[in-house]
Amino acid sequence: MKRLSYILLPLLCALVVGVVECPAQTKKRGNEKELTPVDIKSRRTRPVPVADSTGYALTGDVVLYHNGAVITCDSVVRYSESQMSCFGNVIINKDDTFIYGDRAEYSRNEGEARVYSPLIKVRNKNATLYTYNLVFNTADNIGRFYGGGTFTNGENTMESERGYFYADLDEMVGVDNVEMKNATYEMRSDSVNYNSELEVAKYFTRSVTWKTDGEILASDEGEYHNRDQRYIFRDNAYVMGENQEMWADTVDYRELVQFIELKHNAQIRDEEHMSVIFGHYGNYDDNTGDTFLTKNPAYMSYGDSDGNGTGDTVYMRSDSMYVYLIDSLGYCTLTRPDSATLANELAAKAQAIIDKRVADSMAVVKAARDKFVADSLAEVKRVENEKLLDSLYTLRASFEAMEQLSDSLADISNRVNKRIYNIENPPVDSAAIKKALADSLEQVKMDSIAMATAAADTIPTKNTKDRIMLGLRNVKVFRTDFQGICDSMLMFSADSTAQLHRNTVMWNDINQIASERADVYTKQQKPYKVFFSEGKPIMSAEIDTTRYNQVAGKTIEAKFEDGVMYRTDIVGNAQTFYYMVDDADGALMGYLVAESSDMTFFIEDNTVDGIMYRGNPVYTIYPMDKIPESQPQRMEAFVWYADRKPTVEEIMGEWIVNPSERKRYTAMRRPQFPITYSIERHKESLLMGGGWADRDDDISDLAKDFIERVKDK
Repeated sequence: MKRLSYILLPLLCALVVGVVECPAQTKKRGNEKELTPVDIKSRRTRPVPVADSTGYALTGDVVLYHNGAVITCDSVVRYSESQMSCFGNVIINKDDTFIYGDRAEYSRNEGEARVYSPLIKVRNKNATLYTYNLVFNTADNIGRFYGGGTFTNGENTMESERGYFYADLDEMVGVDNVEMKNATYEMRSDSVNYNSELEVAKYFTRSVTWKTDGEILASDEGEYHNRDQRYIFRDNAYVMGENQEMWADTVDYRELVQFIELKHNAQIRDEEHMSVIFGHYGNYDDNTGDTFLTKNPAYMSYGDSDGNGTGDTVYMRSDSMYVYLIDSLGYCTLTRPDSATLANELAAKAQAIIDKRVADSMAVVKAARDKFVADSLAEVKRVENEKLLDSLYTLRASFEAMEQLSDSLADISNRVNKRIYNIENPPVDSAAIKKALADSLEQVKMDSIAMATAAADTIPTKNTKDRIMLGLRNVKVFRTDFQGICDSMLMFSADSTAQLHRNTVMWNDINQIASERADVYTKQQKPYKVFFSEGKPIMSAEIDTTRYNQVAGKTIEAKFEDGVMYRTDIVGNAQTFYYMVDDADGALMGYLVAESSDMTFFIEDNTVDGIMYRGNPVYTIYPMDKIPESQPQRMEAFVWYADRKPTVEEIMGEWIVNPSERKRYTAMRRPQFPITYSIERHKESLLMGGGWADRDDDISDLAKDFIERVKDK
């Protein structure tokens, strides 16, 4: 018997080492997978009883190789061809993945290693996972962890209750209570897929991101590219800034250049300016505060209302909309140059402004002088005074916008005010007026250049309270007390004015005014004056479907109180076709045709209460049954545009105002990273106790040599 044992022992060792293992190489039929052998190497092997059968204990430089994965440990108990336990300093390695534990149960049939340790460590290239429970499949290189885990990749940290790592794809998937962070953001989600090679995090459930600059981002699906610092949000995306809230189906946020692109159902709420802008495509430049929206864009300024479209609200739409923030000199600034470059630019801009004002004013003077040949001296004085005042008022407005750059502006303003006073109380001859104009503009020009030069070391900052809004093509505006259409529109928040350009038509109650340009002046979002010019301004009011009151002139200025027109001044070649109505029964009493240099209509309760003519008026009143056929009842420029009068429904269309979510997101609990904190404390305790090591070691050279020999077989 003793001799027989000596003969059998080498055969048993050969079987355990796995040099020949025929049964394990048998192919399975049907859908069963082919089982490959587990190759094992050790210094010592001995049989051990296992229940009612016999297993084998292997000790000393133990190496297991299966499915291309290597397991090294201090000892192994092999219960059968399919089941074995590894003990002491366990390392599981496949390609770039290393798993460290104290013990592992390995199943050949499943190709799974279940790892045990007070704290399990997984290392893949420059990514590391710490967890309490781990199962790794050597066939597909997929691991799953549970009971909490924290994952780091460079400056990126992710924790979750459970998850998976895909070694071949360099991907980590966190599931349940996922929290992520790096130097620029923190995020909470229920599921995140993170690629450590590309440094891209993807998620498919509602996720919220807190940026270090205070912004909050959220969406139901999206991804974050760490290297490019780019957020791409899909499905119900939301962005909350200091004063803005944004919604869209898709948001592409390039943080490095501070540029946000919005696609489909985009909506931007600006709390500072109490407005909401809509569109199916848009972008926002956080460097400048500039916004662009198109594809059925709309705009709503809710003023003192509740922010949901009620109260004193202005609605607007156009084919494209732009919003520009204004710097301290009144320019829309896209870049911020150094102070020396800026000083030169400011001086050049100031010079250009003054040169243009001077040129324009001189052109006005020349035109007035030519007119003097044909008109009386009094008319020349009046025209020159008006033009001069307009120029000086414009200059004063320009310098008021630059007031913060220099205290010396007050002196300039005083001189301009003094000139305005002198013009309003003019000298007796037009030559003196012309000389005063030239002297005043020259002085203002010199002072402006000096002021720009003195600002050499002052870099103007973006004034978030001043902005310009531009609507291009097919502009429509609605407010309860007035409506309007035009080809393009400019709105200036600094002085609450608006300019409507080309094919402009505005309505106030029953009154319609058409011109090529309209300048609207407001107080507390209510118009108090509208100046119509260019083209052939004409104001109309419907008497019945065939008769219309009409007033025309070179310019028309309408004045309002609480949104109601109470006065209209027509200046230059004033004409009127007016049907006189009996207040008692509404019967038509006569037809007035009048012409004069200027006219003023006084209006009360939308009815003309009085008319003042200036400059040799000529008028005729016809009885209604005596109007000659040769007398037209409609002016050449008259068109009734009632069918184009916009409504709220037409402007807003499909758009529904999203209620503010600021309170909800501000109150949300930010990530606390409890799992990471707990694991870090646990790791410190283990290291201090000496019962665990934070390992990074590779498999031994003996193990590598054995693997090469097995591969060569």
